Amino acid sequence: MRIHHFYPRTKNIGDHFVQLGIERMVRRIVPNASFELFNINSRGGDESSFGLTRSTVERANREADLIIVGGSNLYEGSLRWRWGVHLEPDALKNLRVPLFLLGIGSGSNFLSPMHQPSSRATREIKLLNDYARFSGARDVITHDWLRQLGISKAELTGDPATFIFNQPHRNSQEGHILLVMPPRRFWTSKRQFWSVHLRGRAMFRALVGLARQLQADGHKVVIACNDPLDVPLASSLFDGWLPGGVVCPETTEEYFQLLRASRAVVSGRLHTAVVAFSMGIPFLLLDSDQRTHGFVRTYQLEPWSISPSLRDMEARLREHTERVLCEGAGQLWQPFIEKRDEMCARSMEFLREALKLIS
Repeated sequence: MRIHHFYPRTKNIGDHFVQLGIERMVRRIVPNASFELFNINSRGGDESSFGLTRSTVERANREADLIIVGGSNLYEGSLRWRWGVHLEPDALKNLRVPLFLLGIGSGSNFLSPMHQPSSRATREIKLLNDYARFSGARDVITHDWLRQLGISKAELTGDPATFIFNQPHRNSQEGHILLVMPPRRFWTSKRQFWSVHLRGRAMFRALVGLARQLQADGHKVVIACNDPLDVPLASSLFDGWLPGGVVCPETTEEYFQLLRASRAVVSGRLHTAVVAFSMGIPFLLLDSDQRTHGFVRTYQLEPWSISPSLRDMEARLREHTERVLCEGAGQLWQPFIEKRDEMCARSMEFLREALKLIS
């Protein structure tokens, strides 16, 4: 099976976690499936050729057995684009190969309600789902949001990056503690100036305070970024006192190695927590937008998440981190690992039936 996969091919490693998750899900059913990767919008490395256009649809008709559109936050719009899928609507009329939507969600603005699409974006979102043979929503919030738009065919399938490994819970007292920095837009933003300036910066400062405290307690701490754009800010916050500086792995395998060497993760990035969940590594997620909140609600992970606040952020962060690090945390994690595996089985069955119908 030849698959053309459209996703945000950015330098943010989290986007590639989702792509790999989708690829591994498909290959569990079709081991010899081949993937050719394309940019779904202008955020990727190719700013001149991207999206579902007449030319990419014609190429898929010639070369592919299946098109997959799947990646992070594609349902969300911004000032630069109506929503995350660059689509020429008339091109879909000529589509002759099946189309699947996988791992798509919305909601990345800091402490904001769910994104409300424009009327044109709503029409395009509905159109793409109409043409799709299968549609999977990333989390319960996105699933409900699609239904409010009148899209009833989407199934709740979870974030594909959750199923890359599906490993049992790991309760190890060896290794470093990985602290993952939030995106820099949570430090400075013209559109959300006061919210970000107050609560966003409090979150960053709390992470710095946590790192200092963990080091003082004798723990090895590693600070990581998911996107090279975040490195200058992170480096300025930890400059001069953090051994090893800030790391930003360039490949998924380098990041997986960083995670494997971790005993626990405190993450300001959703997809690091998602992959830690897949590896069975205990984590604490900073629940700062609708993406993270959707993940938390999907698996009832409220005990292992913390929302940014003004006054007691650093104290709460330290308290929650101590609970993640305690030796008895393993038994508390088992129900969440079971929920993860149940979602994986459900999602794989949906995908297996959808692939069966097109084979």
